[in-house]
Amino acid sequence: MFDRGILFVGSGGVGVGLLAEALALDAIKRLPEPMPVRVYSATLNEAAEADPVLLRAMQRLDLDTSGPVLKPLALYGFAGAPRVDHVIMLGADLPAAHRLALGDGIDVRHWTLDGLTTIEGRGDKGERDGAPGSRYLDYLQIAETLRAPIEDLMQEVTHLDGIEGLSLAETG
Repeated sequence: MFDRGILFVGSGGVGVGLLAEALALDAIKRLPEPMPVRVYSATLNEAAEADPVLLRAMQRLDLDTSGPVLKPLALYGFAGAPRVDHVIMLGADLPAAHRLALGDGIDVRHWTLDGLTTIEGRGDKGERDGAPGSRYLDYLQIAETLRAPIEDLMQEVTHLDGIEGLSLAETG
């Protein structure tokens, strides 16, 4: 087995990648055996502060919120950046320049998120139609939407490691 790098990329600079990263780390903790995987998050926008409402929602879900920092995707294309094997685009497309910088052998997947566009379009107050707390509820809904695909991804990556760990003699 070898380390795998998984990068979750959000598009709106609100920290949905952080949420996916925390959910993946939580899924890894619950696997029956330890798995050598590294999980990262980034945003297509410039680095910014994580949305405090998102952090409260993550705390409500008992996810780790210690030290989350929004990092721009461009950082992962520099020499010395962590190796990334899988890029999960959350509601956005991977720009061609970033794809070139990350390399050819990367598995890029696009996941759509229904509530993401409403969160990104709200501005500082984050209220939809005058409903206080709606952004918080949207984050909880997005977390619920992401949980199963992230757990499936962790199982898939574990399965890939098992296949790659076989010797030629074992495969016949």
